[in-house]
Amino acid sequence: MDNSEGSRYQIRLARGEDIAELVRMQRDLQRSMARIGTNMLHLHRTGVARLHEYYRAQIEDELVRLLVAQDRLSEDVVGMGSGRIWSHPDYVPPCSGELIDLWVDPDHRRQKLAERMLTRLLTFFRANRIEFLAVNYVRGNPLAEILWTKFGFHPALVTATAERRDIETALGFSAQRIVPIEAHRAGAGRRVAAGIGLSG
Repeated sequence: MDNSEGSRYQIRLARGEDIAELVRMQRDLQRSMARIGTNMLHLHRTGVARLHEYYRAQIEDELVRLLVAQDRLSEDVVGMGSGRIWSHPDYVPPCSGELIDLWVDPDHRRQKLAERMLTRLLTFFRANRIEFLAVNYVRGNPLAEILWTKFGFHPALVTATAERRDIETALGFSAQRIVPIEAHRAGAGRRVAAGIGLSG
């Protein structure tokens, strides 16, 4: 537990009773990203429903450090931050860390809560001898761009998004009748088209 003397806020490990607030903050984070206007995937209502299960698993996972910021006066949870260790033995280094979903409620910003949560996450990574760290954030989000640049992160990989119809237009793709995948599946003995997985 973070007992910074004189601070109104404590940074501590997330617990089961925090899950409802974690879900609330994740939804606030999603809405915040949507307001930026960037074309990206959004949580479906079934995904929202599974967030409780997701955060319960995160709390119990030894490779994850999930933190909350709590207001000592109101006892409200007002921020969250998490980090995960990934193993990839075919790469150098064979393990890395990812910073995930750092969020502070708007009314509680400018209190160095993000910095304090990041410090705790770095302690977790240091204890596990993780040297290489990565973070994903939405381009056009000035708060994230300023924060991560301040802490020494530099963009190294671009994820670009587009609507299929926009690409077709750019290619001069002729409008022709396209048979849905379901129609292919309906035919007996026909080959089923392979699905494409998207990672978020």
